[in-house]
Formats: sequence, C-alpha cells, structure tokens
Amino acid sequence: MRRIAIIGLACLAAGCSGELTELLVVVDSDLAVPSELDAVQVTVSGVESMSASGAITNAEPLPRTVGVVHRGGGLGPVEVTVIGSRGGTEVIRARAVTWFVRGRTLVLPIFLSQECTGVTCPTGRTCSGGACVSASVDPATLAVWNGTVPRLDGGEPMDGAPPPDGGPVCIPTTERCNGADDDCDDGVDEGFDLATDPLNCGGCGDVCMLAGATEGCAGGVCTIASCDADRGDCNGDERDGCEADLASSALHCGACDDPCDPANATGTCADGVCGIDTCDAGFGDCNADASDGCELALDTLTDCGACGMACTVTGGTPTCATGTCAIETCDDPLLGDCNADASDGCELTLDTLTDCGGCGMTCDLPGASETCATGTCEVVTCDAGFDDCDGDPANGCETALNTLTDCGACGTVCNITGQPETCATGTCLVACSSGRGDCDTSRSNGCEVNLRTSETHCGMCGNACGPGDNCNSGVCS
Repeated sequence: MRRIAIIGLACLAAGCSGELTELLVVVDSDLAVPSELDAVQVTVSGVESMSASGAITNAEPLPRTVGVVHRGGGLGPVEVTVIGSRGGTEVIRARAVTWFVRGRTLVLPIFLSQECTGVTCPTGRTCSGGACVSASVDPATLAVWNGTVPRLDGGEPMDGAPPPDGGPVCIPTTERCNGADDDCDDGVDEGFDLATDPLNCGGCGDVCMLAGATEGCAGGVCTIASCDADRGDCNGDERDGCEADLASSALHCGACDDPCDPANATGTCADGVCGIDTCDAGFGDCNADASDGCELALDTLTDCGACGMACTVTGGTPTCATGTCAIETCDDPLLGDCNADASDGCELTLDTLTDCGGCGMTCDLPGASETCATGTCEVVTCDAGFDDCDGDPANGCETALNTLTDCGACGTVCNITGQPETCATGTCLVACSSGRGDCDTSRSNGCEVNLRTSETHCGMCGNACGPGDNCNSGVCS
C-alpha cells in the first residue's frame, strides 16, 4: 500500500532545534493512496498562542514525523489536528490534546483509521474504532524518543538523499542526555552533570518539577532553588515544592505560619494580606482595621446593631441587650411600648379596657361593669343578681345571688324549716310541688292552696275566677 509522506513538516514549530522539550508527531494511516487519500494537513495550536500548519500532497510512504518544539510559556495543552483528504475534500480527521513534559521528547502517534472515515466528532473528542472518544492523551502514556536509529522517519537524511549501504544514516543533532550519540561524534551525553542538572537530576530525563518553585539539583537530588512569588515551602518538605499559596492561604497569609484568623470574624487572604470576610453575629469591624478583627460588640447603646448606631428612645429607658434598640421601661407607668418599635417611644396608654396596666391586658370582669382609669382593672358596679362576695376585685362579681347559700345577698342562706325551699328569683321561697301554691307567703303553713281547684287562686296565686265560674284543673270555666 502506498502512503503519504509529510517530511516537509519536520520541526513544524519554530524550526529544528536542540531544545529538549518537544513532541514528535508520528502520522500513519491504513487508507490507500491515492485512491482513498492524496493529501494530509497537520495543524498544531496551543501554548503562547502557538499555531502552525502544513499540507502534504506528494505520495511517499508513512509513517512520517512532525517535530513540535516548546519555546516558552506553559507546557500545554497542545492540540494536534490531522486531516486527510482526497481531491480537496476532507475524508478523515483525527486529533489529540496533550502536554509537553519539560526536558523530554515524547512520541505522539496519530493514526488515520479507515473505520473513522466520514465520522465527525465534537470539540475535545476524536474518532477511534469508528466511535468518538476523548481526544485527551496523558503525556505519561507517551513513549520517550531515545535518539537511536532507525529514526521515526525511516532514517532518511533531511536533504532526501538515500541512506548509504550498510544501514541508516546518523543525522547530527544537539547532544542530549539520553544514552545516545545525538551529535554523531562517538560520544554519549557529553556536557551533562547528573549531580547538578535539574533537567537530568540523578539520571537522564529525570526532570525536577517542583510546584511553585525554581528547581535546583544537588547530589542528584531535586532541591528548591527559590520559591515563586507568593509561594512558600511552609512544611519544610522539598519533595512537594513550594506548596503553600501565600497570596490566598488562610494558614499562611503573606508568610509561612502567619494565619489569617481575625478575632470575632471569618478571615480572607487576598494578595497575601489578611482581611475580614464576615464578622461573627453581634460584632462589627468599626475601626476598619483587620488586625484586631471585628473588635466591637454591637449590643451597646452607642453601637446598637451596627457601628455608630446609637440607641435612644422617647419617654423611656433604652436597652440594646439583644443587638436591637428597644425600650426597657417607660417613664410613665400608664404608657407602654406595645408595638415593640423604639422609634415612636411608649406610644400606648395603659388605662383602657383593651390595654389595662400592660400591653394587650384586657379588663373584662365577670358579672360586672369595669373600669381601668387608674391602670388597674376594677369593678364599677355588679350586674343584677351578682355580687363581689370574696372581696377580690380581680375576679369581679363572681357570685350569683340566686342560690340557697347566697340568696339575694352574699352569705344569705335560704333555709325554711320543715319545707323545701328555692331561691330561683333571688328571694327565699317555699318550693311547692306541681298544683300547690304558698299564696299567703306564710312559711309556717307551707303550700296551703290547691291551685287546681281554688276559685280564688286558680292555676296560680291571686288568679280568682269570675262569678258563676268554677276552677277545674287550674282553669276557670
């Protein structure tokens, strides 16, 4: 099968270089050339606004390589897009998103598989096995190019001349620490000190990468040469670099072991300066000085609920014990703060039947007409048939005067010797059975009249029948 060559794109980003940090993009395909594929375009974009692309239209065998050299800035992400086309029409597309690894040349293979012909994947995904999958490639999974021949491009010289008889050509490049003769001088890894080189510390390719730090190497061990701005090695362990963010850490704000913990507050560390995020309930930062936290309690008459908010009231004694301005007592005992609003003072008089001596205390005494003119609920007069028999005005005229124990007056007992009695009308009377009446009101002879037959008391005392009438069953006829 014929393949497409992309030798013209070697060292695509910024030209060939001896820099150690780079990607070798290896493009291959199982599509037939030129019947299925007659051109390949490689586009690289990523850090430091890097963007480069190139197209190949000649027909030479794959795989071929594209060298992508890191020239500064961050290590990624770097996106490589490969588009295969025929007759100017896109046939297949593949992409990979990965990162440089400082001091290493990583091999990034991209394969244009026939299964992915015509498959379109969204941003951040690529086709593999005919389905869209994540385009992200962990650089830890990529092989490190060891610099030995045959090279990934088949060992051909850059000028396109064929290799001499006896094997592939050694193409001179800058010597690298990789166990290979890169500059073709029969020497290996010249100029590299594994004891002091942070890019090859203790071994070729062992790059010192310490968080938030400029790395050093001493005795083949990675060390911290210096911490980046606003970073600190606060735990004294060089293995995790300058791990503390001094610009935002609440435990190490501006310096190691300098916590941002203002009094009576929740602190916040911004640009290495400790500030106050929120005050605890009931406290305020009234002097705008974060060093002493929220220094003032907001439950005083001078700072009530807020800094500088005085608590003053009209007609009473103020209090701010709960952090809200209120009236503790009113100057006039017949006035009250019944709406719990200190701004209008003691607004309500306490000498009414609805607010008698206190807010909402009603004056409503049983069996009586009442008054609250003095701020105390008192009886004016008792209702008919009632009296204040216990002498306690608080419960009004509590006693009904139509009982046998209080008949017409407090303590007046209704007790007719030898006769049944009643006080239903408030007067002690003999209780006559049905059809009998005590018409002479003499308790001594009891219910002396038969109301069913008496013509002078027919049906009831005093009801006399007319001339010629008789009383039958209590009715004159």
